[in-house]
Amino acid sequence: MSIASLEKSSTAATSGRGSRGAPPADARPSKTGDRLYRIVWRWHFYAGMIIAPVLIVVSATGALYIFKDELEAFLYPGVTYVEPAAKRVTYDEQLAAARAAAPGYQIGLMQVFLNPRRATALAMGGKNFQFGYVDPYRGHYLGSIEKGGFFDVVLDLHRTLFLGTTGRIVVELTTCWSIVLAATGIYLWWPRKANQVWGVWLPRLRQKPYVVLRDLHSVSGFYVAVVAILIALTGLIYTYVWGSGFRYAGQKTDAYDMFSKPMPSKSPPEAKDVSIDRIVEIARQRMPGNNLTIWFPRAANAVYLVTANNERGPQVNEILFIDRATGEILEDRLNSETKTIYWLGTWNFALHVGTIWGLPSKTLWLVTCVVLMTAPLTGIWMWWERRPPGRLGLPRRVDARRPRWLVATVTATSILLPVLGLSVVVLLLGERLVARLRKQ
Repeated sequence: MSIASLEKSSTAATSGRGSRGAPPADARPSKTGDRLYRIVWRWHFYAGMIIAPVLIVVSATGALYIFKDELEAFLYPGVTYVEPAAKRVTYDEQLAAARAAAPGYQIGLMQVFLNPRRATALAMGGKNFQFGYVDPYRGHYLGSIEKGGFFDVVLDLHRTLFLGTTGRIVVELTTCWSIVLAATGIYLWWPRKANQVWGVWLPRLRQKPYVVLRDLHSVSGFYVAVVAILIALTGLIYTYVWGSGFRYAGQKTDAYDMFSKPMPSKSPPEAKDVSIDRIVEIARQRMPGNNLTIWFPRAANAVYLVTANNERGPQVNEILFIDRATGEILEDRLNSETKTIYWLGTWNFALHVGTIWGLPSKTLWLVTCVVLMTAPLTGIWMWWERRPPGRLGLPRRVDARRPRWLVATVTATSILLPVLGLSVVVLLLGERLVARLRKQ
């Protein structure tokens, strides 16, 4: 969303060129709110211009990652999906097949899916990290996807732009400003007339190209604005500064103690482990209708940790701690019973990639990513078309007192999003410097 969000009058707004630094006259609200409108428009314009390149990259890679499982079936045919048969082999046999095919690798966890076409997945550590896949019906080791594969590259580009820590901060800055863009876009779009439909709720596709672009930009931006904000907010957990704060809070509250401090087994270290098939059976009886992730004991006195989830909802619905030798359930912890930080973390990924309602929400998230990719392009295009001849037509500073509620909102947002706050301070200082140089 950018400059076009404020140019949504249902009349012919494309005739003539606007004066420098001002939105088109027919797009402005009443004189009462004109100054505030200009202030919001200016921030929306510059934010869109600055973050456009990174926003396009992050949105494109995010769109790919939404359908990671489906795309991997095409990228790695015959590895992640299988043809179902009448009977399955035991999980112990599947583990044996994986160990025989990949000697020197240690299996850390096993994923068992409800989908009968999904292969059993094994996290394997050795010379490098990889996910191995076994046909659960025939017991054949199908192959592996090593770390550094296609979607690891996509994820690295999505999170760091291949620039390490610097890239993570740039992506965090873009994520924060995308929230501002969506919020200001809603304000600029909001209809001033109750009966205004075309150019507000529906795009005018038979008008001049500029009007068509403007309506597609503003109307599509409005419809996906809430999802865009949700994607950005949940993406903050994976960023550098905000994400570090979230992890710090998790450490201080021991939210992830089940992984960092494994529950001890009641059985002596020399006791023989029960079969993995028995662990799966226990988990399925206790948590039916779920995919299972089984974490193998990392020490002689540790336990099996089993997490359950399905195609919808959070990453974890329930957690079991099972004694490795007796199969006794030592603890059964529902997701709602975990600590708040961990509970939020289990919902975060599903909300970020759109698996919350399955295919319908993934499709909506994909559409949102496409809009986020195209909105900067249409915004820049419209600014270029509408600028005065021979000038850039950039919006100038509005010399008016800011409402207290606006100052309070910007201050609170800057505190909650420190990278955004720092950038706002830099922009304000730069603005004062430019004003002083102009006077001189």
